[in-house]
Amino acid sequence: MNKINTPDFDSIAPQFCINARIRRLHRIINSAYQKMMAPYKLRGSMLSILFIIGKQKKSNQKKLSNMLVLDESTISRDLKKMIERNLVMYSKGNDNRNKELELTDKGYLLVNEIAPKWDNLHQTFEQAVGETHSKMIDEITEKIKIGLSQLNQ
Repeated sequence: MNKINTPDFDSIAPQFCINARIRRLHRIINSAYQKMMAPYKLRGSMLSILFIIGKQKKSNQKKLSNMLVLDESTISRDLKKMIERNLVMYSKGNDNRNKELELTDKGYLLVNEIAPKWDNLHQTFEQAVGETHSKMIDEITEKIKIGLSQLNQ
């Protein structure tokens, strides 16, 4: 088969794709977190949800979705599993229309057990990249978010 002329495609250098590089970084970091959480049968999003609910004392699905930049179906699926495991429960909010989420005693005991392991892993990554580069991750994230919001206007 003969190669047709594809000048636009030929100019692309996939090895420099920001998305691919970020996904590669995510896979490396996520793999370490997943290994650490495997004994607890938690996924990364579940642990984030537990931490946020525990720190805020009460939360709701919309807040979680916004904070974690996860779609509500992912939040719902994860919450269902955590409610079944008696880690999270619903309680009444300010009015009858709102349901708040809070950790159960079992949920607090679990996050307390995981916290030192999470912190150790976090410190390992922080030491590997250094405080300056760690802060740059947040700066890069914010710049990309702003750039994409301007693109969508």
